[in-house]
Amino acid sequence: ASLVAQQPAPGTIAGTITDPDGRAVPRVPVLAVHETTKAVYRAASSATGEYSISQLPAGSYLLTTQVLANSFRPFARAGVQITPGQAVKLDIRMEEGIALNTLGDGREFFQDVAKANLPKLVIPTGPTPRMQDGKPDFSGYWSAAGGSSDLGLPEFQDWAVALAIKRQADDLRDLPGSLCLPNGVVLAVNNGVAQRIVQAPGLLVMYSEGQLPRQIFLDGRGHPSDPNPTWRGHSVGRWDGDTLISDTIGFNDRPWLDWSGHSQTEKLHVVERFRRPDLGHLELEMRLEDAGALKAPWTIKRTYILDPK
Repeated sequence: ASLVAQQPAPGTIAGTITDPDGRAVPRVPVLAVHETTKAVYRAASSATGEYSISQLPAGSYLLTTQVLANSFRPFARAGVQITPGQAVKLDIRMEEGIALNTLGDGREFFQDVAKANLPKLVIPTGPTPRMQDGKPDFSGYWSAAGGSSDLGLPEFQDWAVALAIKRQADDLRDLPGSLCLPNGVVLAVNNGVAQRIVQAPGLLVMYSEGQLPRQIFLDGRGHPSDPNPTWRGHSVGRWDGDTLISDTIGFNDRPWLDWSGHSQTEKLHVVERFRRPDLGHLELEMRLEDAGALKAPWTIKRTYILDPK
């Protein structure tokens, strides 16, 4: 008789996410990362704050949530052990974010805005607009609200982790935007800031509230041999079919990469792939390499929705 090897039964991590007042927090993305294989397993809390991540191979996991820093502080729990077939209950009690839930600027405000705007969301339909040369025209006001995102899971070097922890303890008081300075290219995408894009022959310009304009040259030029480090870097684009590939170098080390307080360095290299599959959607894949701050490349994906109004 033959023996059939049985695979170990997978495990589960489940629980409830609540705010500092004990109320359920819905729609919070939760990630479980296998600390050996680096495989990522995802879920999101329900309307009642419950989440469940199943099909987890045995091992040790890092459990994190992805939330806006003005609502809650980042949550991370390392060393969550899963044995074959085990169900681990892990309730998450979020801590106040940097706004400390102050009137008009805390989590209640942002939740109310989201509820008010959701019924108004009407995604325009139609074919992809095109320039005179036949390439897609990315012009428009692009909102992250109503779109989708995959923020990836960056692996930061030890010094960057230590600095982020200090900045969180300081309530992110040195966030460049708080000092009326630019917030950087990556933070805007990571945090889902709406973007206005204006496209002309040979040039694409992007700007958003509180930011310096950004220009991506489409006229065939290359990067300068020794770029002067700036907040927005130097961007050049090329076409791969209907996909615009933007390559950016020449950053300074002052912007933050996220609202958790992680820094970039002058070694940052960003490659973005823009696609407009139809009238109402803009797809962006952003890949970051930074030998000074990251242990491995980091990819962020986001789909924006056209808001003609």
